[in-house]
Amino acid sequence: MNRKQVAWIAPQSSPGQNRGADLPVLLMTKITPPRRGRGILPRPRLEQFAEQLSERRLAILEAPPGFGKTTLATIWAERLTASGHAVAWLSLDTEDDSPQRVLYYLSAAINRVCPAVGTRCLEVDASQHSPQVMASWLMSELELRPEPITLFLDDYHCIDDTVLVEALRFLVHRAPEHVHMVFIGRRDLPEAIVEHFYADERLEVDAAMLRFEPEETRDLLRKGGLQPEQGGDLCSIQAVADGWIAALRAYLLTPNSTGTRQLPRSIASLFDDILVQLDEATCRCLCFLGLLDKFSPALLRTLFGDHAAEELLALLRRRQLFLNVLDEQDSWFSLHPMFREHLRTASFSHDEVAARAFLLKAARWFAERELWFDAIQLGMDSGDVAQLRAWMQECASILMEQGDFSTLMLLEKRWKAQPGDSSVPLKITRAWAMGLALEHGTAMRLADELEAEIRQLAVGDEAVAMHWEVQAIKAMVLALDDRFAHAAPLAAACFESGHCTAWAQNVLVNVICAAHMRSCRWDQMYALPPTQGIGEGNRGYFMHECYRKSLYALSEFYQGRIVQGMATLDGLVEEAAELFACNLRQPNPVLTALPKGFSATGHYLRGEFTEAEALLQECMPYIKAGSFIECTAFAYMAQVRLLAHQGRFAQARRMLDDLESLALARDWPRLQSRALLERVRLHLLERKPREARVCCSMLQQLASLEWPDQWLDREYFALLSRLWLALEVERCEPELLDQAEQMLARLESAEICLYYAELGAVTGLLLGRERGVDVATPLLGSVLQLVKDTGMVSLLSDLPSQDACGLFVRHCPVPLQQLATELLGIDVQGEGVGGSEALLALTVKERQVVQLVAEGKSNKQIARDLNVTPETIKSHMKNIFAKLKVDNRAQAAVMLQQYALV
Repeated sequence: MNRKQVAWIAPQSSPGQNRGADLPVLLMTKITPPRRGRGILPRPRLEQFAEQLSERRLAILEAPPGFGKTTLATIWAERLTASGHAVAWLSLDTEDDSPQRVLYYLSAAINRVCPAVGTRCLEVDASQHSPQVMASWLMSELELRPEPITLFLDDYHCIDDTVLVEALRFLVHRAPEHVHMVFIGRRDLPEAIVEHFYADERLEVDAAMLRFEPEETRDLLRKGGLQPEQGGDLCSIQAVADGWIAALRAYLLTPNSTGTRQLPRSIASLFDDILVQLDEATCRCLCFLGLLDKFSPALLRTLFGDHAAEELLALLRRRQLFLNVLDEQDSWFSLHPMFREHLRTASFSHDEVAARAFLLKAARWFAERELWFDAIQLGMDSGDVAQLRAWMQECASILMEQGDFSTLMLLEKRWKAQPGDSSVPLKITRAWAMGLALEHGTAMRLADELEAEIRQLAVGDEAVAMHWEVQAIKAMVLALDDRFAHAAPLAAACFESGHCTAWAQNVLVNVICAAHMRSCRWDQMYALPPTQGIGEGNRGYFMHECYRKSLYALSEFYQGRIVQGMATLDGLVEEAAELFACNLRQPNPVLTALPKGFSATGHYLRGEFTEAEALLQECMPYIKAGSFIECTAFAYMAQVRLLAHQGRFAQARRMLDDLESLALARDWPRLQSRALLERVRLHLLERKPREARVCCSMLQQLASLEWPDQWLDREYFALLSRLWLALEVERCEPELLDQAEQMLARLESAEICLYYAELGAVTGLLLGRERGVDVATPLLGSVLQLVKDTGMVSLLSDLPSQDACGLFVRHCPVPLQQLATELLGIDVQGEGVGGSEALLALTVKERQVVQLVAEGKSNKQIARDLNVTPETIKSHMKNIFAKLKVDNRAQAAVMLQQYALV
């Protein structure tokens, strides 16, 4: 066997020299860049740093294991090599236990790519020379080769800091300017090596930068053959993995037969290996630390003592033990969720009594500072019922005013387990919290109990104030239950009574604001008083302001002012970030889901699908958990239509199943109508007219249902679905167009431009088909101009027809064709034919591939269905993209849906 395939011997000395065993055997694997694995997800935001390496003297890739450091470094090395750059690679390990050995291997790595460099170090007995002498020889030879060279040193954490400094400090600081070094490791590089380097001379990439962002996680899962539901699954995976690539890949490899994935054995073993390397006392402290969601140096000093706290925090920093910094002041920290869960399990299994005592001690620290969210969470885990009951009485009203509904929901579980121990004020707080958390049944039950208890109290100002506050709770619950005909007069009566607290008054004004919006009384809505500050740091102000501004933004959307509404929502999200940053708390995610959900809808209406998709990934789980009806309806609408645009019809149907289940569970007919309308659209896109007609019939039934919702949604949806179906037949009933024109007049009078444009587009096309282009010109002209002014281009492209573009080509009046071209991005003179011809140019096999793409299948699934290799499908896809003149699978699927030729 050729030994050069396994190891490489250093150049031999001249005859007569006695070298013997002084020269170590150099393994080629240590000085060869690792082979990049297949299936690596491109990450342009990190890969582009390769261009900066030639401008920086020093680069540091520093993160815990499994963050993709070496993978990224190999990509950088490949890019530099491709550009003609000399690249040397050295993988260090624990056997490199002397400075001379490190320099010897480094010389060999450089010699491999630059044969004229490193020869002197390789020809002498390294043990007989100091590291500084060897580094001087190496630098002298590098000086003679002026071409740039980059040295990659992987796994520097395997070497003791003293050895690393002695071996490399002199070289790093004195190397020629054309020599660049990249260090890759799991802990901080010793300060002696990086000192005296200015910021513009260093490039540092840490765990925070290496974490996968939600979009990258989604792409990785899809590349692995999974299609996570938008929002829910993706957000939960991202939250657990926290962007850690090792965890994400383990998720892909771990079977999921039960619906939930346990901590993969490979990850658990990695954590155990880390703990084994620590002494017993440090390991015990670290396991206790896993019981905390977040911690600060002050908290650690209370829990462990000053010296132990400093040592533990220094260890976490130095060894990069999955430590996350939570604030800019570097004063609050957390551990990676999976590492934390592993430590928590170890702590409870080793000594549960000590673990619960530790939790109670930490809970008291948070309670002393009135950080009730953390105190309650830890207190519940500690199991101290008496202490928890005392905190409940003290903090419930504060939590409610701060919008901490998640904590209050946890408290409610305790209250249910211990009935009868609530005072009237505490029960009022519970009723507020349950109502705002959309637990309407619980809230109304508590309100009824309160009314009975208050009637038994002596007549006085306090009893009167509590009576009106209970009525305010009922008004809010009725409003959130979409019964505004009952909620609005009750809210007005409560507000006029003058007996409600500032908190209740803000709620009541929001109820009245929503009632005005539903009645299209825009002037009266904008004339309402602003949100009142409550005092004590304006507790609760943001929650009321969030609802109010979300209502205002929604009103802007209805009136066609999409950009203005989105600006209001963006400002609200920024305000939330600033308001809660000081105490490392996030506002109730259900509240921030309101502006994000509406903003996603705005982006979708304007055709900005990428932005809409990113926002929906963040907010969809919380919208489902507790958003009011409009936010839920619009967010699901945008979500389902995005999935349809991507050809993922099965997932779109599952989303609609969820929406209908939600509507039925909350008894919201208006939301059920929205779900049925989207089903009609989806069925028509999938060429299922019979199913579409059934849904349309159900919409007519819901439209005739008596319901105190003060809004025309159900009637509007029922009419719109009938018009969509009329596009699929040769003629429609004349009375249908008359009804559409009447509805358009109502919408125009009420200034509901969003619905006017959507209804006007389909009505104008049908008028042009049924009664002539001249009759349709005024309506289509006003609709196209409105769409242009507002940017709501999706309202035109979302027509559920197999030939939506062709409809505008055939029925759009000639004077308006140029405007239609601009808005739809089609060539009205010939795109309708050109698209059909392009599809006809596909081979039979290519048409089959496109059809399966439209069904949302991956290349692997298509290959199995067609009994070919994935490489063959890739070849077909290239030909399809070229023939259809599209850039991606989604565009090909949309073209197929439009022309329906397969």
